[in-house]
Amino acid sequence: MNIIELYENSGIYRENVTEFTFDDTAKVQKQFEIERTHNPNLSPSLQQDLIKVMNEFPKELLFISSNRILYNFFAKTNHSRNRFSSDNSISVTNDAVKSFISTFLSADLDTFFEEKIAQNRFDDVEDFLAVKDYLPETSLNTLSQFIDDKFDAVLNTITNNPSQESTLSFNFIKHRSFYDLLSHFRSSKNDERIRTLLNTMTSTLVDFNIKSVFLNPMMIAMGNYKAVDNDLASTLKFNKDQTLANSQKIGSSSSSALSTGGTIVLIILVIRIILLMIRCSS
Repeated sequence: MNIIELYENSGIYRENVTEFTFDDTAKVQKQFEIERTHNPNLSPSLQQDLIKVMNEFPKELLFISSNRILYNFFAKTNHSRNRFSSDNSISVTNDAVKSFISTFLSADLDTFFEEKIAQNRFDDVEDFLAVKDYLPETSLNTLSQFIDDKFDAVLNTITNNPSQESTLSFNFIKHRSFYDLLSHFRSSKNDERIRTLLNTMTSTLVDFNIKSVFLNPMMIAMGNYKAVDNDLASTLKFNKDQTLANSQKIGSSSSSALSTGGTIVLIILVIRIILLMIRCSS
């Protein structure tokens, strides 16, 4: 449990609240005792930190409580947008919010990033980065390292003659969400990783059966990476557009062939019916 969860469970929320009162402190103390009956190992520092925050960092706490994404994340709730409609804007700098999260809530961030990257849930992380401007650099650097490690593991697997079984570990290279997330950390180093992945998957090093499954969807998804290098950006866009165009041509040809084949079958069927009718009439 973190301080925002305790804050949520204490029922302190009031729309347009601008400061905290003695009654709010009493609610925190009472709720903490209730929580400890369910979890005796709950550290007293949780209660102490929340009371300290209410007294010394009220603006930062109120800012988070008025931000739907941040509050729902840290409080582990799913309040609707209506819960955060407020005419009272909290005046606090981005750096102050970053420092606050770094001091009191960074463990939750790092755990979230680690779990989601391990589960290949890049879309969840990318959605959360809508509040990237308020997240501490240390946590963003941790996330970047998780992504780097993930990408390097893929490159290591692919360059060592992957088997059909090992492809399960890098299935996500076919999905746009990975490249969207990677774009938040665009760099020359990540450009080089993209080049290596592209060059390897288009070379003879990779088994044809694996290539047939991965190459086209990878080229389309990879086109969403925002490369630093302009030449690479142009290559990725060209590959995506060309692959989409080729897929559409194949789809059209298949539809045309299916249509032609269906017409022939229908004609043969009609002729057989006519012949049958002639025989019956004779």
